Amino acid sequence: MGDRLEDQDREELLLTARRLLAEAQALSIRISAVNEVATAINRTLDLNQILRVIGKQAKWLLDFEHCSVCLHSTNACMTLFGRHIPVDIAALPEGGPIHKAFTTRQPQLIQEAGATAILSPYASQIIIPLESEGKVLGTINFATTKPRAYTQEDLRIGYLLALQLSSAIRNAERFKEINSLYSELDAEKHKSDQLLLNVLPVEIAEELKNNGKVEPLYYDNVSVLFTDFKGFTQLSEKMTPRELVDELDYCFSYFDRVMDKYSMEKLKTIGDSYMCAAGIPTPRPTHAFDAVLAALEIRQFMDLRKLQKAQQNIPYWDIRIGIHSGPILAGVIGHKKFSYDVWGDTVNIASRMESSGVPGNINISHDTFELVKDFFECEYRGKIYAKNKGELDMYLVHHLK
Repeated sequence: MGDRLEDQDREELLLTARRLLAEAQALSIRISAVNEVATAINRTLDLNQILRVIGKQAKWLLDFEHCSVCLHSTNACMTLFGRHIPVDIAALPEGGPIHKAFTTRQPQLIQEAGATAILSPYASQIIIPLESEGKVLGTINFATTKPRAYTQEDLRIGYLLALQLSSAIRNAERFKEINSLYSELDAEKHKSDQLLLNVLPVEIAEELKNNGKVEPLYYDNVSVLFTDFKGFTQLSEKMTPRELVDELDYCFSYFDRVMDKYSMEKLKTIGDSYMCAAGIPTPRPTHAFDAVLAALEIRQFMDLRKLQKAQQNIPYWDIRIGIHSGPILAGVIGHKKFSYDVWGDTVNIASRMESSGVPGNINISHDTFELVKDFFECEYRGKIYAKNKGELDMYLVHHLK
């Protein structure tokens, strides 16, 4: 019989054509199944979910009793179907099919596995490298106990599946990396926000973040409170810098808690001076009342501290507290080292109330007195000279009525 088509036996040709058509149809069905698996695994960016889909649906593509995926990223082999066989990727023997697939990037078709092979219970194996962007991510492994069970066509189908799986794994890893970066960014943003809130009120910090600047606002009536320590300079000469800073930190940390308690705004500390205000950035009619209550609590704390030191025969300083109520401008100026600040003569007079005060007492102005006289027992001191202000009416606050 010749090689020409017209010389071939018609029946044999017909049988051959039918066989080829059946094979083509079978291959087409398997390729469609690969596409369905690809669609399913590309619906998720969760690696575990992707592998679960492979374990469930790969049976439509290949006949196997074991299916697993070894990944470099986890350094482990995850069994997707069949009996689990522990595989330590780092300890894979050189020359073994999985190791060979890693190093050569070539699929491995094993028809008669040796007794020492990693997947030794299975005679037939297909090991296919999972590659993406020129990098081997791992392998996908199919195995069955039937000898010589797999064909080159099975290898090609497995390879098509491996291509889809590689892409899905890479996408899942990228998604995980992006999420991790977002988490880091969120954590850093939270840290920077907290730092900003340590120096600025919440409303002012938000305005600064949103607009890049803060417009100073006018407030009709607020209360500004100053404290300092009488005898601070003399006593500080007898302390080491560390002891001095620790003691100031101890006192001012307590003052900070008092500010929070009475919703007051700490403005700054300069040496032994502490400055704060009530009624900013949110105006409230009780600003003078809150400021005096805070002053009473601070004075009580300092009295107790002085008593503790006296019991240890350690001299201690007295606090002076001054309060004045009036209009101010408040805001943030400059472009570096932001701080919330206040301006106006109210600040100057509050400072004079403190510097002209009596150690261990709360010295308030006439304006503050008019706001709190119904709630606190106060003592009129008379007109007291204040630097650059002349004589001002001053009052000492003793306690709540």
